[in-house]
Amino acid sequence: MVVAQEKLEWQQPLEKLPRRKNKTISRRKVKSHWKSVLVLALLVSTAGAIAVETINLTVVKGAQIRAMEKELTTLKSNNNLLQVQVDKLRSVGRIESEAIAMGMEKPAGTVYVAGALPVAKSQTGTVPTQTATQPATATEQPSVLKQLSEKFTSFFASTQR
Repeated sequence: MVVAQEKLEWQQPLEKLPRRKNKTISRRKVKSHWKSVLVLALLVSTAGAIAVETINLTVVKGAQIRAMEKELTTLKSNNNLLQVQVDKLRSVGRIESEAIAMGMEKPAGTVYVAGALPVAKSQTGTVPTQTATQPATATEQPSVLKQLSEKFTSFFASTQR
């Protein structure tokens, strides 16, 4: 871009120099910023309210969680105590002492019960209809050992009644 230079002489008085026209500066009307301040205040207060509500919910939920954890530990300890009581009540020694307290007597030695023993199936798959304590036929006599064991068993069975 080419610009023409203005020739100025240093000797010329300032009054003779060409002057630029003074432009009148129009002053703008001072705008009121109250609308923008109001919007800004509304945004800040909304964000603050949301933050306060979030913090409040977090604190409340945290307190509820702590209360439930305490309740859980209490219930677990109660459950353990109840389990100990169940174990005590199920113990053989306690059951024996309660039975004796009710008037029952503890059996001495081994207890034999009189009755028929189950008979094993034969090789052919038929089940005999007679029990082991009864003789197979009327003419057959049980062995001496079998007779002795029956008398011994019936003696101890009669003492238990």
